[in-house]
Amino acid sequence: PSLQGAGYGVVIGLGALFAMGMILVSEFMKRRGNVENSEEFTVAKRSLGTGLTAAGVTSSWTWSTTLLSSATVAYEYGVAGSFFYAACNSTQIMVFSNLAIQTKRKAPNARTFLEIIRVRYGTIAHFSFMFFSLASNILVVSSILIGGAAVINSLTGMSVYASLWLLPLSVSAYTIRGGLRATILTDYIHTAIILVTILIFWFKVYASGSQVGSPGKMWDLLIEAAKRNNYSAPTKDGSYLTIRSLGALKFAILSILEYTGVVFLDNSFHQKGIAADPASAIPGYVLGGLAWYAMPFTLATTMGLLAVALENTPAFPTYPRRMNTQEIGAGLALPYAAQTIDGKGGAGAVLVLMFMSCTSAISSVMIGTSTVLSYDVYKTYINPKATDAQVLRAGHWCVAGFAIFMAAFGTMLHGVNIDLGFIYNMTGIFTSSALPALVGTFFSSRQGALAATASIWTGFFAAVITWLTLAQRFSGTVSIASVGATDPCLYGCIAGIGAAAVVTISVSIFYNANYGWETLGEIRLIDDAGNDRDVAYADPTYDPERLRKAAYVARGITIFLFLALFIIWPLILYGTAYMFSKKFFTGWVIVSLLWAFFSFFSVTVFPIIEG
Repeated sequence: PSLQGAGYGVVIGLGALFAMGMILVSEFMKRRGNVENSEEFTVAKRSLGTGLTAAGVTSSWTWSTTLLSSATVAYEYGVAGSFFYAACNSTQIMVFSNLAIQTKRKAPNARTFLEIIRVRYGTIAHFSFMFFSLASNILVVSSILIGGAAVINSLTGMSVYASLWLLPLSVSAYTIRGGLRATILTDYIHTAIILVTILIFWFKVYASGSQVGSPGKMWDLLIEAAKRNNYSAPTKDGSYLTIRSLGALKFAILSILEYTGVVFLDNSFHQKGIAADPASAIPGYVLGGLAWYAMPFTLATTMGLLAVALENTPAFPTYPRRMNTQEIGAGLALPYAAQTIDGKGGAGAVLVLMFMSCTSAISSVMIGTSTVLSYDVYKTYINPKATDAQVLRAGHWCVAGFAIFMAAFGTMLHGVNIDLGFIYNMTGIFTSSALPALVGTFFSSRQGALAATASIWTGFFAAVITWLTLAQRFSGTVSIASVGATDPCLYGCIAGIGAAAVVTISVSIFYNANYGWETLGEIRLIDDAGNDRDVAYADPTYDPERLRKAAYVARGITIFLFLALFIIWPLILYGTAYMFSKKFFTGWVIVSLLWAFFSFFSVTVFPIIEG
């Protein structure tokens, strides 16, 4: 019971603390002459610098899911898991900087990416993309909530249903008060705390204590662990010290496809791009992507490997047996490792990690969703004459409504026993089919309304059919376990992207829309007095020539980093099937530490220097 109290204390106490802090910040901003209107609530007046953009992006990409799955994958595949997890999920953010800069060039006054779709393709496309955007937001938040609640429950025994309801409600309290600027400031604090915790874990494991104490000792323990588990790990020779693992590679490809879809469809990412000042959009996203890399990489290289190495010691919570599939599926490798290395203190640290990563990610999704609902539904279809104040009020109601809906939805999923792994793998079925049409929207003048709408639905049906038939083929039944496996989800995801791409390309070839971008340039903002205004007209940073150069820079950086981080570095190690020597492993672990320090500097210290 005493532990249960700790659980409630963290969830309610920290929630209240952040809400209070937010209210103080908003008051302070008001005193200094910051006007509260819907422009401030949704896109922070479009004035964020590089460091804060990076911190915001890093934080809204650090879900509880990220921290839990990365440790789990390292537990299953050894070094290959942590490496592939970081490599595949950090590239999307950098790729996304291309879309962010296109938005600045083509539609400087847009509020949401769905507004761009509506102006370009009309109502049917608007609703189609809105359906997928909201579906991907709902899946993201459910995976965050279910992961977080399962871990809080395993650490403190606090009821899963209590945390499913308390987490979203405590977040909505401060989100409603402060809008996007608030979420970016709390994001900043969350990210700092998470990085400090990861660094503490690293020093606890690799630099102190008798359990491991040095990278060399960890290497010995991993060699022993492979022997102890009869070389059963799904890697080359069952070793935990090689990148050569087909399972990890498939997992990597699935992640990169489905989460690119999530980023492109999640309005909160587009909003952070819109909120960034044009000069800092690209460096902000690239820095954010690089800084985020350390979150799963350092954490999993420390805690995921620790779980394998010390699984046979009495300090490990499941001793004397190994973790079972249910515990692995719930993402418990991380809390178990923390308890092994530092008992109650470790459990407390993971509790704080869970709270931080749950709330920061949920808050940015909430703002994204409420902006979509207040502008794209309320202002567009329900009350076109709405004043700024009415739109802002609708936004507040939407945040509260979304929080309650998510708590109820999470409760339902938990009730039918759907765990973190299942949602992680199947998200791609809902997100991948929108990719080709979205890329076309920002980069091609040939794609018309028919091509965009037909491709997203064709892709979706192709994905669902492939996914379910293959689940049947591979394991003979359609059950939660067979449908949530990596293979059916991976092939369903690829089928969705492929079908959608074929449709949109062929329709665009035979039926060229010849779109001239004028209508997007004509989107205007309405100020408090009801007059139109144009952000780009008055502001020299929107100079078209300068933005054109920036777009080329973004493409160059993206291609270079994508090749370096995702193709060349992993595949050399994969192709040669190199077994890490003791020296190489020591270097690897130290790189993970240095990377975490780099991240800490770039998203914690740098924004302060800059701002």
